[in-house]
Amino acid sequence: MRTFLKILAPPLLITAGAAWAGHLRGIPATDLARALPAVLALLIGGWALGLRSEVSDAMSRWLRGSTERTFGLAQAIWVPYLLFALPLGVFSAGGFIRLFLYVNLPLLVLLTSQSGSPPGWRDVLAVGLVWLPLEFRLLGPLWSWPPGQAGGSLNGLVGTCLAAFLFVVVRRLPGVGYTFEIRLRDLLVASLIFLSFTPMALALGLFLGFLTPTRHFPALGPAVGTVLGIFVVTGIPEELLFRGLIQNLLRHKFPRPAVSIVLAALVFGAAHLNVGSHPDWRLWLLATLAGLAYGLAYQWGGTLMAPALVHTLVNSTWALFFRR
Repeated sequence: MRTFLKILAPPLLITAGAAWAGHLRGIPATDLARALPAVLALLIGGWALGLRSEVSDAMSRWLRGSTERTFGLAQAIWVPYLLFALPLGVFSAGGFIRLFLYVNLPLLVLLTSQSGSPPGWRDVLAVGLVWLPLEFRLLGPLWSWPPGQAGGSLNGLVGTCLAAFLFVVVRRLPGVGYTFEIRLRDLLVASLIFLSFTPMALALGLFLGFLTPTRHFPALGPAVGTVLGIFVVTGIPEELLFRGLIQNLLRHKFPRPAVSIVLAALVFGAAHLNVGSHPDWRLWLLATLAGLAYGLAYQWGGTLMAPALVHTLVNSTWALFFRR
């Protein structure tokens, strides 16, 4: 019962927060009631996989040596999609096929590797198959959430669940650090990096004309919701990809930590050229510098929690007190 509550309680609280945010935005209660079970299912999956001793290690043992079990369990990603698409009447054959390929192509790549073997080209290919369809929006509008939008946040949660399942449970790649446990060390590292990086980044953003201070301070309730939303749909997913997978694979290739930190930061910066209607070199520069800060937090903290906290604080500062 204790483990059951540990798995369910945080996703339920976050879903309740999403329901309140949707209510404030004027989303009809009927649409919220039909959409939020899918959001809850995705949050439960992502949260549970971060509970190593209770879930991911036990799941790895159960799947070990069984391709059938591994393939079958991977199809659980259909649960949130069906929970969303069927009640809202947005199910499509094209979406079904795209999601099927998105889940199973990287899985097939990793199933050709032995669990515990040294990282290699198959891991790089699988990371690309998880990341690039999201980066270039190849999945399409599978779920319009919030209503009228492309559902990128839910696609990001799908990618988080898939990446955690593939590399933490199936591949058992060492050093990913996917966890939601916040230690004192994480808080100290995150505070140090944030206080060192943010003044420099804000000064540079203002100097380049990329950032402009807002005229009004945000209300407490919406501000808390913004911070929590950034942590869930940006901080954790992006740090899992760029630090837990890309930087982690690079440091297995290059013994010097500085090399993996710099290369991962450059990839992180380049990914931000796809943000907005056209590439902006100022965003690339600021994102690359942020990637260096997050990479240091990952190296010093040892898990994804420290860089995810810094990432959340930086993005929240920009979102709440500045505008582009």
